[in-house]
Amino acid sequence: MARIAKVIPNIEWKHLREVLEAYADYFIQAARDNLGKNKSYASGTLGDTMEPVITIGQDYFKVEIRIKDYWEYVEKGRKAGKFPPINKIKEWIQVKPVKPRVMTLTRVWYVNNRVKGAPKDIRREKQYQHLPSVNELAFLIGRKIAEEGTKPAPFFKPALNETKAYFELALEKAIDEDVAEYIEQKILNGIMYEGLFM
Repeated sequence: MARIAKVIPNIEWKHLREVLEAYADYFIQAARDNLGKNKSYASGTLGDTMEPVITIGQDYFKVEIRIKDYWEYVEKGRKAGKFPPINKIKEWIQVKPVKPRVMTLTRVWYVNNRVKGAPKDIRREKQYQHLPSVNELAFLIGRKIAEEGTKPAPFFKPALNETKAYFELALEKAIDEDVAEYIEQKILNGIMYEGLFM
């Protein structure tokens, strides 16, 4: 959030709003590009659901980006040791979508041997094909994350740094233009704001 000197009431921040809209669009595109470079774009849901919220008050302005709450796991990674929320993994599976592979499993059981002199129990096994359900798949993915963690794939902070550097002068210029237009309008109307030049 940036502050603007609170000396001019009821100013229309037309130029500032235009630059902030361009700022938000530029940031979102840079973040999406970074997701693509990091191979973290999956279905595009994380990048496609970014939505800007621009607020301009009398003495401040800010640009907020609404984004899926799992963005931090992509940005910063996740340490091994803790099981991630299964419901978030299920959402990700359905959105991506993850296509499960048929697994070959082995069912093992023991049969009581009634033949004298033979081992007490006989081991039996049978292989079969199994397609994991969403719940099973989410558990398997969650277990792998808990055991190994995930690597960070920064996309947000690099996009923010790039956007700030690109728009720094444009923001200053927009504020100057809005203030100049306001003053010019007041002079033309002959209504000077009291104490403006003090």
